[in-house]
Amino acid sequence: MKTIGESLHIERYASRLGLLQRIDPRIKLVGLTALVIGTVLLQSLLQLLIMLGFLVGLALASRLPLRVFFGRTAMVLLFSVAIVLPLPFTTPGYALYTFQIGPWLLWITLEGVYKAALLAMRVWVCGGALSLLTLTTRFTTLLQGMERLHLPRLFIQLTAMTYRYIFLFTDEVYRMGMAREARSVRKERVVSFKTLRSLSSMIGTLFIRAFERGEKVYQAMLARGYSGKFRSLNELNCRTRDWGFGICLLTVAILIYFAPIISPVTIFGGWV
Repeated sequence: MKTIGESLHIERYASRLGLLQRIDPRIKLVGLTALVIGTVLLQSLLQLLIMLGFLVGLALASRLPLRVFFGRTAMVLLFSVAIVLPLPFTTPGYALYTFQIGPWLLWITLEGVYKAALLAMRVWVCGGALSLLTLTTRFTTLLQGMERLHLPRLFIQLTAMTYRYIFLFTDEVYRMGMAREARSVRKERVVSFKTLRSLSSMIGTLFIRAFERGEKVYQAMLARGYSGKFRSLNELNCRTRDWGFGICLLTVAILIYFAPIISPVTIFGGWV
């Protein structure tokens, strides 16, 4: 029941009558992928901010709560910040701040801060575009669109299996956690060797159980006629508004890419 509830929660926004929910999944997949590729090529924070604002506008037009949209991309942003953290200290340039830790003298450069912000924003915008795609499209419809675009069948099958097995792992972790709490007299608030040994044992058991249940799920799918092709009662038909939306999406991506690039200017007389 927990897994079913999580699945319904994820696809709840795909049932709303918003802008992206009405668009053919093939157009969304191609258009938002083009936005991701264009975002990777952007070299200005201003361009990235404009692209982020455009994605926020699409989220509002699709009736997505902003807290859900930014909540989905928060983990991506935190991960990107953790990756770019050394850049302000390793990039040569104008020193904004200098400090000493023991025998080491460290400094934060303007070029490093700008490069770190550029990379973090780029990853954040890409994550926002992919979040829009998954939030406004049912997973089965997305697989159907990928199949109609003639993507490699092995890639589609791996995507479908990964999606299903994520819930499988979640369900197994939930069951094992509940069983462990039911057998514990009291909660251990201090991490000890016994706690780590119990955790490692749970992880090993989790992989064994997930593998066994995965094999049973796959055998059940084969018994019900699964042949690697995803069938749906709803046929995909590109209408005029779908093509119009795709053209508008590509036009916006091109305009943002060729917008004037404003380089960072330092008030200390640095580089432009």
